[in-house]
Amino acid sequence: MPLGNLTSQFFANVYLNELDYFIKHELKARYYIRYVDDFVILHNSRNALEKYKIKIDNFLAENLNIELHPNKSKIKDLDNGVSFLGFRLFFHHRLIKKGNMRKFGYKFNQLNSLYKKRIISRETVLDSLEGWLAYIEHANTYKYRRHLVRLLNHCFLIKNDFKFENKKEKNFLKKSKISNYPFSSQKTLQLFKSGLSIKEIAEIRNIKESTVLEHLAKLIEYNQLSVWKVLPKEKIIKTLTLIKNKNDRLKDIKEKLNDPSISFNDINCVLAHFKKKTCCKQTHPYFGNNAA
Repeated sequence: MPLGNLTSQFFANVYLNELDYFIKHELKARYYIRYVDDFVILHNSRNALEKYKIKIDNFLAENLNIELHPNKSKIKDLDNGVSFLGFRLFFHHRLIKKGNMRKFGYKFNQLNSLYKKRIISRETVLDSLEGWLAYIEHANTYKYRRHLVRLLNHCFLIKNDFKFENKKEKNFLKKSKISNYPFSSQKTLQLFKSGLSIKEIAEIRNIKESTVLEHLAKLIEYNQLSVWKVLPKEKIIKTLTLIKNKNDRLKDIKEKLNDPSISFNDINCVLAHFKKKTCCKQTHPYFGNNAA
């Protein structure tokens, strides 16, 4: 059964269901995440994680006849990023592993070579690229994805008389157009850092000012922009004094403020700042692993 097959993933999840119960109910691990054979456990104590590792290894050997991967089962600090499902996860962003990007680069060159020899069609190339684009969309890969779309249209040309009857072709054409004029928070950040005002950015990108502010709020929450560069100091301080919890509703904060000069979008930006500041700042070790 192929490793990437959905059926094999399903059976792997069923087979390791016992491991889930053991970790959650026997070990009482509070922060545990698993997908197929890849899992992580978060804990403040390195000693606790070391004990978990020994007990989990024994459980797998005695009950499921498998063992932890000797090279991928590690305990390390979150500051260095968590390796999980091909990504490197940090507090406020995700990156694709460079090794995975190199592998796809080799695959892309092979596809290009086969296409030039007329061994494969453009549709076959799209099958590979569509899956890769869907996967890397879960990370901070805006510029990389735009580069790939443009590279594909350069290497695998579309003829002028080509009829887009294939669904994959239609979807990819849509992504191609988006890549040339992307409505993304990263583009907003680029324009904002160049000195443009919120109103100017909205006009240039033909979007609402509220949409620009939504982009800025996300950028603030993910530590890519400071709220102090977006809003006046007085608005920020006044709003912060009324925020007690990251789950506070904008409507409730607005009512408490009773200040028409502070909009919902302003409050959203300050709340994003509050979420960023109150997120866990401790260095939490984690236990990451692949069962083998």
